[in-house]
Amino acid sequence: MPKVTIDGREIEVPAGTTVLRAAKQLGIDIPVFCYHPGMSIAANCRMCLVEVEKSPKPLPGCYTEVADGMVVRTQTDKVQATQKAVLEFILLNHPVDCPICDQAGECVLQEHFVTYSAKASRLISEKIGKPKAKILGPTVVLDAERCVVCTRCVRFCEEISKTNELTVEARGEHSEITTPEGVELDNPYSLNVVDICPVGALTSREFRFQRRVWFLDRRDSVCTGCGRGCSVRVDSHNNKVERLLPRYNPDVNSYWMCDAGRQSLHSQDRALTLGVVPGPDGPRQAPAADGLRTLSSWLNDAVHSGTGPQIGVALSASLTNEDLYAWGKLAKQLGANTYLLRRSPQQGDALLRADDRDCNTTGAQAILTAVLGSFGDSATLIGDSGALDLLIVVDNGSDVTEELLEAIARVPKTAVLTDLSSALAEAAEVVIPATPLHRRDGTVTNVAGWVQRLQQPLKPAVTTVAPHAAAAHLGQTALDGSLDFTEKSQPAELFDRVAAAVPAFKFLSYGELADLGRGLGHGEPLAARRPRLEGTPQWEPDPVAPTYTRPFQLRRGA
Repeated sequence: MPKVTIDGREIEVPAGTTVLRAAKQLGIDIPVFCYHPGMSIAANCRMCLVEVEKSPKPLPGCYTEVADGMVVRTQTDKVQATQKAVLEFILLNHPVDCPICDQAGECVLQEHFVTYSAKASRLISEKIGKPKAKILGPTVVLDAERCVVCTRCVRFCEEISKTNELTVEARGEHSEITTPEGVELDNPYSLNVVDICPVGALTSREFRFQRRVWFLDRRDSVCTGCGRGCSVRVDSHNNKVERLLPRYNPDVNSYWMCDAGRQSLHSQDRALTLGVVPGPDGPRQAPAADGLRTLSSWLNDAVHSGTGPQIGVALSASLTNEDLYAWGKLAKQLGANTYLLRRSPQQGDALLRADDRDCNTTGAQAILTAVLGSFGDSATLIGDSGALDLLIVVDNGSDVTEELLEAIARVPKTAVLTDLSSALAEAAEVVIPATPLHRRDGTVTNVAGWVQRLQQPLKPAVTTVAPHAAAAHLGQTALDGSLDFTEKSQPAELFDRVAAAVPAFKFLSYGELADLGRGLGHGEPLAARRPRLEGTPQWEPDPVAPTYTRPFQLRRGA
């Protein structure tokens, strides 16, 4: 492998590594605008120019590959003068509207100006005006006057979404990103162009002017919109989701996520906080504790009646691994018929969107098979409903059909543990408000068998209960504590029990999952065969983070 010396420090890197990536591995910052590690290299912003020994002029660090014995300098007077000139050129026609710009606080241009220039403009003529607040499509707005024509968005539409809606028209200082006549920026991944825009030129129509980024609480989590399970960052304020951004994960979603996935957490703002229990004067609203008390009484009567009533437990395939293990163990102890409820499939694509709309089908099937041996589906439940005396549904967005509602109506006693109001909840006698996925910790397994952690970006309501805690409570009250976990058992403890009981989860531990997760069969041949997304760098961690994960900061003594 070639050895290169950068600013007096030597490093050995794989052949084909660019100067920019080699420098990042040494912790040396080289500024960029147009470069993005998930797309082709345009080298058009010239912000990353570096001096290479024996080269007659500065070379772009994002494009130039290292050679054995190469000597690179990134802090010379010539390099710094070039950086200042590039920034002055970019800012000639850029409006000074940072106080009202949505990108303020996470703007690469702001950061680079403070770090590498911080000098007054010498422009004495009027700035060239360009379109303001131009609607490009249903999700994105363009402020062309702020655009630095880095072409990241154009390359994304050409190389990633492959929809080619964006182009550059005109030349020189009149160059402008736009859509061809009669074309809209309307594809399933359109909001990624907002994420990768280094300035405030492209903004989300939904998030625009909603919240200053420095007021946002940021937590890593997982998108539960489909079986892909993209790694995401949840930005919230006052316990309300403001936006979702993709988080780099080379084994799941690279740098991207779909627009539909960004909407998956907004339903959490409408989460149930009170359920329904029967009362002397008819149904009344009640917290989870009251619903569990009623359900526990039903189970007590069923378990100790001696007549062997038929109990059914239906579990959503979008519950966490820990929930499914807990309810699988409870169902086994009760001798209940168990059913796995799945959503109807959607039309996936070759990039990220999976056909499976449930976020944990792979984990659900592996866990229930190991714990129960066999289980049914919604069709089986419909067929068995006439023989059931008590049905418990642990729901998380399951599809509700007329046949399923009619089947539930045939069961004398029904209880639904759910986080959202639905026709399923309306058909039940007891409704217990569940803590939504993103208001608690846990793990999910995507369609490729990749296990990731949910890390509770939102706080739960005190009137709700996590499904695994509900199972523990019912086991304690109706089965005299015969389960191997309690209400105080944390997801980490339950996951260790899953790893011990389910062969597919062997060798995994909750702590080892960390931020990027691990594959089922970790340490076994399955993990070695896992496919990566096309174009994803083959070494990790990625030495160049996407711009939207880098907070505004002052360097060089500022």
